[in-house]
Amino acid sequence: MIDVKTKKKKEELILSLFEEIVLVEDKSSLEYKKLLQKIYTPIWEWTLICFYKEDVQNSGVEIFHCIKRTLLKYENNSNTSYIGYLYSCIENEIRHNKKKDEFDKFRMCTNDEYNRAVRLIDAAKKIGKNPGNESVQIWLSKQSGLTLNELKDLVFRYYQSQIIENQIKDNENDEEISIFETDSVRNNYLTPEESLFKTEYLLEDLEKIEQAFAKCQERQKLYLSSFITLKVLQVLERNFLISQIVELVKERNFTDLELLKIFSSKLKMPTQGELAAKFGKDEGYISNRISEFFKKIE
Repeated sequence: MIDVKTKKKKEELILSLFEEIVLVEDKSSLEYKKLLQKIYTPIWEWTLICFYKEDVQNSGVEIFHCIKRTLLKYENNSNTSYIGYLYSCIENEIRHNKKKDEFDKFRMCTNDEYNRAVRLIDAAKKIGKNPGNESVQIWLSKQSGLTLNELKDLVFRYYQSQIIENQIKDNENDEEISIFETDSVRNNYLTPEESLFKTEYLLEDLEKIEQAFAKCQERQKLYLSSFITLKVLQVLERNFLISQIVELVKERNFTDLELLKIFSSKLKMPTQGELAAKFGKDEGYISNRISEFFKKIE
C-alpha cells in the first residue's frame, strides 16, 4: 500500500529542487552538478514508493540515466507537471527493461571483464608467455593490480565465455553473434540498486579530483592529466560499463581525451611506465606524485 503522506513530501522536495535546477543557466557549473546529485536520492526514494521494489532494483542503472534525461529534456510549458513527466518516463523505462531477454545464466563474463581479459592475455602473448601458466598469471596480477585469485578467475571466465560465444549463431544468416552485444549483458559486480548509489558517491569523488587538479600548477597538469585519467579508468572499469565510464569522465577537467578514446575503442591501454617514458619522467617520481595527489583528495 502506498504511503501517500511520505509520497507527497518526496514530491514537494523533488519539485523544490527541480525549480532550483531550472534556474541555473550554466549546466556545466559546480552548482548545477551539486543540485543534480542532491535530487537523485529523493527521486529514487519516491520511485520505490510508486513502483514495485523488485522492478525498480532490476532497472536501477537504467532509471539513474532516465532521471538525468528527464532533468535535461523536461519543458516547463509541458501539459504535465515534472512529477507526471518523471513518472511516465520511469514507468516506460521499467516496462522496456522487463521486456528484455532474460539474463543468460550461462554467461561467465561481462563485456568490460572480457575486454580487460583480452588486454591482459594479449600482453602475455606478446612476450611469448602462456596466460594459463601460474608464473605468468602472477606477473599479470602485478601488472593489472588484481590479486592472483582475481586474475585466475578472470582468465577462467574469459575462456568459458569464448566457448559460449562460439556456440551462439544467428538462425537467419548463420553469422556469429557476440553475447556481449545482446540486451542480456549486465554489470556483474553490483546490483542495480548498488550501482545507482555507487554512482552518486562516485560523482562526489570525481568533483573532488577536479577541484584538486584545478589547483595544480599548469606545468604539472600537462602530465598529471594522463596519469590521473589512467588511474581513474582502471578503477572505474571494475564496476561500470565502458559507455557509462565515458559519460562520467568525458567532460572532466583532468581527463586526457586521447587516453579516453583509446579506452572507449577497447584498444590496449598504456602502462604507467610507458606514460612516464612518453613524458620523459621517472616512473618512481610519477608514482610519488600520483600518491600525493590522491592523498590530498582523501
